[in-house]
Amino acid sequence: MLDAYTRLYIDTFTRPPWNETWHPDDARQRLHDILTTPRTHHTHTALPDGTLTGFAIGHLERYAGGTDHFLLQEMCVHPDHQRQGLGTRLLTDLATQTPTATHWYLLTGRDTPAATFYQANGFRPAHLRTVYVRP
Repeated sequence: MLDAYTRLYIDTFTRPPWNETWHPDDARQRLHDILTTPRTHHTHTALPDGTLTGFAIGHLERYAGGTDHFLLQEMCVHPDHQRQGLGTRLLTDLATQTPTATHWYLLTGRDTPAATFYQANGFRPAHLRTVYVRP
């Protein structure tokens, strides 16, 4: 499954609007690292012939008060299969796998189709948190 995830990841994120440059070894290592994180959950969609069309991966994290938060780390649907409900199905599948999660969070680009998708699926920009980066 890791090889199929890697191929789809590269094919999706090297296209607009992301235009990222992924070497197969780097993408494979990233996805391997995420998939082997403790309390990881993942799901995927495929065509009847088994061709992967999308996947989502994240993990549960313990938070104060004995609650769990879910970090959605990577999600992609092949551009040829977007806007068909597959992304929403992936989120629904993960929610079924992680019923103890009281909050979900993720990072994505502002003003992107992904941000619009996540907001349509119940996510909102965090009002009390921000992301800081350092060169």
